[in-house]
Amino acid sequence: MLNLCSVSLLLLALLFLYFFTSRYYLLSSLLVLESLVLMLLIFTITISFTMFGTLSMYLFVLTLSVSEAAIGLSLLVSYGKYKGSDLMLSTTVQG
Repeated sequence: MLNLCSVSLLLLALLFLYFFTSRYYLLSSLLVLESLVLMLLIFTITISFTMFGTLSMYLFVLTLSVSEAAIGLSLLVSYGKYKGSDLMLSTTVQG
C-alpha cells in the first residue's frame, strides 16, 4: 500500500508540472486536471484504507471530482461557442 501511495504522489507532482506548462488548449488542460483528480482518488483510497478503514473520504473526493468535471465541461462548451476554438493563446486578460 505504501508503494502505491508513493507512486500516486509522484504522478501527482508530475501532472502538476505538466498542467502549469500546458498553455495552448483548454481541452488538454482539462484532461490533465481530470488525471490529477484520478491520482488524488487513488491516493485517498490508499490513505483511507490504511488510516481509517472506511471509504468516506473517497466518496467525498469522488463527489467533488464529478462536479468539477461537469463544471469544466460546461465551461469548455461555453468558451468554444464564444470564441470558436479552445485555443487559450487567443485570449487576453485586460485589467
